[in-house]
Amino acid sequence: MTNQTFAEDGFAIINGMLPAAACAELANRLDATGGCAAGSRFLLNQQWCHDLGERLRARLADQFPFLSDPVIIQCTYFHKTDAKNWLVPWHQDRSIPVERRVASEELTGWSQKEGVTFVHGPDGVLSAMVAIRLHLDDSTMDNGPLRVIAGSHHGGTMSQEQIVNLRETKAETTCVVDKGGVLVMRPLLLHASSKSTTIEPRRVLQFLFGPAQLPHGLQWRCSSTRQRAETVE
Repeated sequence: MTNQTFAEDGFAIINGMLPAAACAELANRLDATGGCAAGSRFLLNQQWCHDLGERLRARLADQFPFLSDPVIIQCTYFHKTDAKNWLVPWHQDRSIPVERRVASEELTGWSQKEGVTFVHGPDGVLSAMVAIRLHLDDSTMDNGPLRVIAGSHHGGTMSQEQIVNLRETKAETTCVVDKGGVLVMRPLLLHASSKSTTIEPRRVLQFLFGPAQLPHGLQWRCSSTRQRAETVE
C-alpha cells in the first residue's frame, strides 16, 4: 500500500502493528476499566491511551507522511459481541468534538454527546482528518467488519441522495483486519458495518487525528490538543 494509493482510495490496511500479547493486554485493561463501554468516545484523558495513539501515528508516519502534522483529538472504543451487537448504515463521519459552541451561520449539526459539544466539521477540516482503527481481535467476515466504498471521500460531504446513488454504482470493500493490525481511513470515506453473526468479539480502538488549527473560532475538546495547537501557533 503506497501513500498515493491511500490518497486515491481513502483507506489502507496494515497488519502486524502490535503483537497478539499486547492486544490481549489492552483488551483486558479496557474490559476491566469502568466507563469503557462499547462506543465510549473519551479515552484520551487516560495517559496510556494517548501514548498508544501517538506511538501508532509515529510508526505509520514514514509510510504515510501526512500523519506527521495532525494532532490526536479523540479515541473511541468499539466492542461488538453477540450481546452488544449493532449495524451501522452507510454514512460519513462528520461530527467533531469541540470545546464550546460558537456563533457562526456556517456551522451546523450541533449536538451533545456524553456531555461534550460536537459540530459537523467543515469539509476543509474533515478532508484533513484521518482515523487509525487498531483491531484488538481479528476482524473477520462474520463479526461485523467495516465495509467501505473506495474513493468516496473525494466528493466532500454527501447528501442522502448522493449516498444512495453511489451505493448503486460503486462496489464495496470489506475490511478484514488481523488482530494487531490497523485500518487507516479518511472520515469522509463512505462506510458501514453489519451485525456480527458469531460469538467472537470485535474490539477496536479508533484514534482520530485532525489539523491543529480550526476555523470559525472553534477549539478542539482535548486539552492536550489545544496545548499543542498553541505551541504550533
